[in-house]
Amino acid sequence: MSAPDTGAISPDELLGAPGFVLAVDDQDMNLELVDAILGMEGFEVQTVTSGAAALAAVARRQPDCIVLDVMMPGMNGFEVARRLKGDRHTRWIPIVMLTALSEVEAKVQGLEVGADDFLNKPVDRLELIARVRSLVKIRRLRAELETSEDIIFSMARALESKSPVMAGHSERVAAGALRLATALGLPVSAIDTIGKAACLHDLGQIGVPERVLEAPRPLAGDDLVAFRPHVEIGARILAPLEGFAGVREIIRHHHERRDGSGYPDGLRGEAVPVGAEIVGLVDCYVDLSARQGRATAEAAVREMAGREFGRALVMKLLELPAVLAGELPEGGWESLLPVVAPSRPGRIVVADDSPSNRELLMEVLTSAGHQVVAVNSGVAARQAIERELPDLVVTDVRMPGLDGFELCQTLKAHPRTELLPVILVTADKGVDDRKRGVAVGADDFLLVPINHQELVARVRSLLRLHHLALDLEHHQAVILSLANAMEAKDPYTHGHSERVGAFAESLGRQLALPEDTCQLLRVAGYLHDIGKIGIPERLLCKPGKLTAEEFQTIVSHPSMGEVICRPLRTVRRVLPLIKHHHERFDGTGYPDHLAGEAIPLGARVLALADAYDALTSERSYRKALPQAEALSILARETADGKWDPKIYAALRVMLARTG
Repeated sequence: MSAPDTGAISPDELLGAPGFVLAVDDQDMNLELVDAILGMEGFEVQTVTSGAAALAAVARRQPDCIVLDVMMPGMNGFEVARRLKGDRHTRWIPIVMLTALSEVEAKVQGLEVGADDFLNKPVDRLELIARVRSLVKIRRLRAELETSEDIIFSMARALESKSPVMAGHSERVAAGALRLATALGLPVSAIDTIGKAACLHDLGQIGVPERVLEAPRPLAGDDLVAFRPHVEIGARILAPLEGFAGVREIIRHHHERRDGSGYPDGLRGEAVPVGAEIVGLVDCYVDLSARQGRATAEAAVREMAGREFGRALVMKLLELPAVLAGELPEGGWESLLPVVAPSRPGRIVVADDSPSNRELLMEVLTSAGHQVVAVNSGVAARQAIERELPDLVVTDVRMPGLDGFELCQTLKAHPRTELLPVILVTADKGVDDRKRGVAVGADDFLLVPINHQELVARVRSLLRLHHLALDLEHHQAVILSLANAMEAKDPYTHGHSERVGAFAESLGRQLALPEDTCQLLRVAGYLHDIGKIGIPERLLCKPGKLTAEEFQTIVSHPSMGEVICRPLRTVRRVLPLIKHHHERFDGTGYPDHLAGEAIPLGARVLALADAYDALTSERSYRKALPQAEALSILARETADGKWDPKIYAALRVMLARTG
């Protein structure tokens, strides 16, 4: 039996083909060299000879990386980088700039305009390949992270779409909050945080009963008690995202009021965070405007000035026609987000037996905002890494005892530290140390004497790669949290997806499927019902028979789930399982009426795990069935053609074995 095509893909598979590189230089000889080196490694390379041609090429097709010469007639490399990094549509394209070894000022200026890395002329083959590979991977992880954020925003929109009054509410709040924050002259990082928080401010309502969400406003009594926890639920769902700390704070406190009448913490006056007050004010105005009209909403917020909200803040809101009208820009609320420099400090362990080298590395890295622990040996470095679990290691290759090569090899061989980036520092200007470093898994190299700007650039690139990989894992954890929160409201389905995932994983092992496939079946189980976020609860929990129209709404959830998760490439092989877990072996299922082996094997496994859990769990329309009765029902259904006989047989054997 062949393995099902399910689930997440490895970092190497995510990287896929080596990538598309745009090389920009006014010297044909330099372009030919870059093209030859990268072409031999499988990269697709396009070459252009001017800055203007580079911008035109990017407009036609965005590359995964740009190798950009600094000195060119007309528009130089700095101006090209400045324009690309200043545009929200191209800001994440990595740029490695070509400079002469002595051009320290050029490297400083390159950092200022957003260059991601530097290469000295003449180009070294190994360095060019290493730089471009690393930057392409960063580009693709960044794109994957953006798609996972899109899924979270999509789920927030799907949650609202069930109510005609609330549809589009968060997007209007996000647009209004961004316009208000911009008008107040707040820093771009704060504006970015406010915009994202505004779009997600009601995410926690996934844990509030729909009868409460649909109740007349203002809420009171038990309805208000049930509604208030949504701010804490929303912040808790996003807890895995380290980069969303400011977003979580705003979500938690956007119902706080300056007079202390808000919740959940009863903050007063200046204790209410500025971002939370902005989102709270715009949220209040947009909600009142949708329910009672613009004139009533304007009058109401005027009354709140100086009491619930700061007077100056309210007056500024009333000066913004686009906010008052609830206008969304043509490109959506995201088009109002500012361009934020992708900078994030890290925890770094530096290992070098030379005191002067340690001091130099510490000075450069701490001045760039990083936390640094410096040690004088490989053994001390290993102990510090075990204690600190840093984001990056910079180590000299020549040290007594445990040298840098051995330290790197040890780290890459341990599951806890195998993904920890390691930079080797060497005085060997040949290729021997670098070849040995590649063999032990080093992520990058620096030559002594160390160029300060190159050190900052290399560290920044590897930290981005490390943080993006971690953030991607965290975003997927949030998506799973949303799926769990959706189920938590219904005592009959609470824990269903987790149980289905565990059961499908065990059933995969019984079928002798590969271990990674079995683990991916668990992911599919977690996500299989995520499309129900857009289905009204009254239908999901209806104890009686569904009407034909209601049934059509229910059967849309597999397709809706596939659409929600489609952008996330790391779980792309799970998509057929999500979409087809309600197909039946005889072709009577939905949404595509697939039959037999036309149904993906993973979907057949998941479908039976789903059915077994449904039978053995209590539901609104019946009690939980004992195992023997559930198996008897599934046996009859298999005989009638509903389930794959081989998978049902494996299920019986597994249950007999486990009792």
